[in-house]
Amino acid sequence: MTINLTPEQESRLQALLSRGAYQSVEELVEAALTAVEQRTLPGFAGTPDELDALLAEGLASGELTEKEFWNSVNQQTNALLTQHKSGQPS
Repeated sequence: MTINLTPEQESRLQALLSRGAYQSVEELVEAALTAVEQRTLPGFAGTPDELDALLAEGLASGELTEKEFWNSVNQQTNALLTQHKSGQPS
């Protein structure tokens, strides 16, 4: 994919890179895309700052990672299915 930037946009990107905020254009674009995704989360009625605060809180909480969460769901589902097949009450 080719992206055409205005001179101002290119200047802003170069300024971020020269300050060492990002190591590469790819890293900078990834950060920008992540920020946009966070701010356009479907169904979230709060402000971008509220979303950022919730995301930071979640990351700092030590809660399950997404992979751990789905593994847990799979384990619980498998246990319920086994229990159902054996005729044991829930």
